[in-house]
Amino acid sequence: MTGTTGIRGAKILDPVSGTEKRADVLIENGRIAAVGELDESRCGRIVDASGLTLAPGLVDVHVHFRDPGLTYKEDILTGAAAAAAGGFTTVVCMANTKPVIDNPETLSYVLEKGKETGIHVLACGTVTKGMEGKELTGMEQLRRLGAAGFTDDGKPIL
Repeated sequence: MTGTTGIRGAKILDPVSGTEKRADVLIENGRIAAVGELDESRCGRIVDASGLTLAPGLVDVHVHFRDPGLTYKEDILTGAAAAAAGGFTTVVCMANTKPVIDNPETLSYVLEKGKETGIHVLACGTVTKGMEGKELTGMEQLRRLGAAGFTDDGKPIL
């Protein structure tokens, strides 16, 4: 089967079940189909994972992709690619972009661009408009639109 991959000899870590063992894993259609000894006749491709660890994707809840506005430093696509290369499957972008994520349009921009990356890109909205600490943003609306949380990242709110 061409779309089926066998991973041989990985050290498997599963913090939910408390599993830590060396085993083979069969992947079919992008999902784990079996853990144990591989039936090579079912594999279109076999990956030797001896000495490697297989674990759930990592989550980073504080990233600065600088998009929109400061993309010469980082953007959503390059930041997500770097995150994926490091084993991260979910990231949460901070809201201190230019413009800051204090309105539906900017939040939608980040979330839509994040859908192009192959990982889960979430975003925080700001607590206050413009991160100025004076007037609250429409947090209820931003949450309904997908904000993962709220922060005036690095700026105390009095």
